[in-house]
Amino acid sequence: MRSRVLIFLLVVSLVGVHSRADVVSNADKLICAAVQATGCFVDEDCIVATPNNFNIPHFMEIDLKTRMLSTTHASNDYRVTPIEHLTRDGGLIAIHGSEMGRVFSFIIDEETGTISAAVAADGMTISVFGACTPAAK
Repeated sequence: MRSRVLIFLLVVSLVGVHSRADVVSNADKLICAAVQATGCFVDEDCIVATPNNFNIPHFMEIDLKTRMLSTTHASNDYRVTPIEHLTRDGGLIAIHGSEMGRVFSFIIDEETGTISAAVAADGMTISVFGACTPAAK
């Protein structure tokens, strides 16, 4: 159940939670990576671990124009999910969506490229911290 719930989370694999990424304010496509993840499960303790322990892909592509999230083509498990809600306001990019009984929310700081992401499903939550950079055109 856990791996199925986490199949999509994308969200994201990086070097340090507080590390500075890149300015992404003019980018329409981002590559994001995650470095730290925390999983909390009903009737269990929360676990802080590397994203790989939660089946989170190393890299996630976020296409703000087409409103699509995907793993990179180099991923062994290529996945694509539509973004249902996207706003850019006050230097923040907010992304929300749902798929297969999961909901996800990302917030990206346009000046630093840092990303905070959360996925929730029945009986569990996963939070991830990462960094984004503009994707090559």
